[in-house]
Amino acid sequence: MRTPLKLLLALVIFGTACLPHAAAETATTTTSVNVRSGPENVFPTVTWLLSGTRVTVVGCVANWRWCDVIAGRDRGWVYSRFLSIPFNGSAVTILNGGPNLGLPESEFSLGEYWDTHYQRKHWFGRKAYWQKRWDRRAPQREWRDPSTRSRPAISEQ
Repeated sequence: MRTPLKLLLALVIFGTACLPHAAAETATTTTSVNVRSGPENVFPTVTWLLSGTRVTVVGCVANWRWCDVIAGRDRGWVYSRFLSIPFNGSAVTILNGGPNLGLPESEFSLGEYWDTHYQRKHWFGRKAYWQKRWDRRAPQREWRDPSTRSRPAISEQ
């Protein structure tokens, strides 16, 4: 009697472990893009993806400019202007949709993130350099809804 119960419990645990994370969303690259090791274009490139590649979005930084993605065996950060997800019947770039898309926010901690994902990369040995550079970065702008941004006035000549 104990063996079938253990088997049933193992199947339940295995089944829930195989379910995708509820918060993860599939996005598509809108052009060929670099996947970076951090949420800025100065970070080393992990890989690059062709236009139309489907990725899993783990989360995005608070200003919705960069998103942590998984593509196959690679994980890294893609500028959100180049990621599109379905929303209200059409495709919307994450940069334009921002928090309205319901994607989770991710905080980037270079040490923890690199230790988890990049120990075998050739640039991992310069982690202290990249950490100092990350710590000295300028404050990030907040996300603004594109529909509320003011457009430059057209001057008549």
